Amino acid sequence: MSEQTYDVIIIGSGAGGSATAYSLVNAGCRVLLLEQGGQLPRDGSTLDVKQVFSEGRFKNQRAWVDNQNRQFIPGEFHNVGGKTKWYGAALLRFSPEEFDADAEHQCLGWPIGYDDLAPYYDRAEALLAVTRFDNEPELQRLVERVQAADPAWHSEALPLGLKREILDHPEEAKHFDGFASACGFKSDAEWSLLDALGGKPGFTLKTDTAVTGLLHADDDPTRITGVVCANGDRHRADSVVLAAGAMSSPRLLQDYLEATGLGTRLPSAPVAGANFKLPLNRALPGFSPFQKTAGLARPGIF
Repeated sequence: MSEQTYDVIIIGSGAGGSATAYSLVNAGCRVLLLEQGGQLPRDGSTLDVKQVFSEGRFKNQRAWVDNQNRQFIPGEFHNVGGKTKWYGAALLRFSPEEFDADAEHQCLGWPIGYDDLAPYYDRAEALLAVTRFDNEPELQRLVERVQAADPAWHSEALPLGLKREILDHPEEAKHFDGFASACGFKSDAEWSLLDALGGKPGFTLKTDTAVTGLLHADDDPTRITGVVCANGDRHRADSVVLAAGAMSSPRLLQDYLEATGLGTRLPSAPVAGANFKLPLNRALPGFSPFQKTAGLARPGIF
């Protein structure tokens, strides 16, 4: 068993954890990033439909137990880069009007506006190599027919975290959504953020290292000072960032609240894990009765 000290410990190497590590390491901090999974293979198996979907080779296989003592297997991915390895790479900005209040639906406006976030959007799109692709010819003809019938419709290319080189690799282009790129064409957290930190003295990445508990200051469980890992290692830091995902993060926090008795003392304790939201993008597919248009060889959107 070992114990080391850092400026910041980050639990989870997905979008939030990797982005936090990228910023802090470049600011001169000593950062330990802990990921309970390992690196995905780069042999093309992450593009194989049978292994990815039918066999679920890369998904979490460990069962959880809910509050009614029923077992279930959450759709989690424990690997370097987290779910960003498997996402569709659609990287949309909120529109300026989405920051405004919506009286009709009783929604308050944001405390910030689009202009406040614009510089961060610009930086993120540069880091993630956001690209807009032309539509396939068949899809473009469909778009033009729809617009000719009703000028109120307009087309806008979907901003995608994909490198243009993917078009020269048909197997990657056909399997970018829901698959992990084997060649680094997708702007996931590993390829875009963590690889840029390789070799920097302030950055340490430990894979296959599950965090099982949180450490706190003597006589003050409200101040987190470190983590305990499944292998018995303990690590201390001035700050601990919990970025293990929308399911694993609250579970770790709930266990800590129960173990320390804070679950019955803190008014906000019942909120931990109580407001899970699963965001989904919606798409409008178009079908032609005259031509086969179901499969697109490269990314595009109407």
